[in-house]
Parts: sequence; structure tokens; C-alpha cells
Amino acid sequence: MATNYIQQGDVIKLPVASGKTSGDPDLVGSIPVVCLTDRDSDGNAECALKGVFDLPVTGADNAGNAAVSVGDTLYMDSGTINIDGTDGTEYGVALEAVASGATDTINVRLKG
Repeated sequence: MATNYIQQGDVIKLPVASGKTSGDPDLVGSIPVVCLTDRDSDGNAECALKGVFDLPVTGADNAGNAAVSVGDTLYMDSGTINIDGTDGTEYGVALEAVASGATDTINVRLKG
């Protein structure tokens, strides 16, 4: 085994936004994560960098309401997951649909 191997990398302790708890989506820089633990007193949480999670997704893009289809690229824009590729940071892929203007909890595969 390589002597510089650290870990598998699917779960890493990272600094997350204030108030994040287990199950919350977040961006650490441009890295899409889902918190697996609550944010600790040092501001860190164990974070999943890959996988499929039930997350709230809004049927909207930069122009307003827009339906989300299976296979659409999702973005995080000001804490909301939607299909706004203009203002958002790439987050993952929709595995279920969301109606235009609606917010539903759907299966999302993280970008990683």
C-alpha cells in the first residue's frame, strides 16, 4: 500500500456552516456534502462526499419557477438546492422529479 495513503475519502471531517445538523446539505467551498453528524464546537462535522440522500429540492432556476426532471444537474444557490446553474454551485443529480415552483424531498446523488 502507498505510504502516503490517508483514508478512503467518502467521509471526511470538514468545517460546515453554523447551525448545520446531521442530514443537512452544505457546501464546503465548492465541495457538496451532507452532514452525517451535527456541527461540533470547533465548527466541524463528519461529512459525506458521495452517496444518495433524500434532500429538499426546489423547482426553480435563475429565471424563476422551473420543473426538475430525473437526471437534471442540481445546484446549491444561497442554501437552496435547485437547477439554477447561473448563480449556484454544482451539487449533484436529481433522481426524482419536482414540479415547477414546488419544494419536495427527493433522492439526490452528490456530485462526488
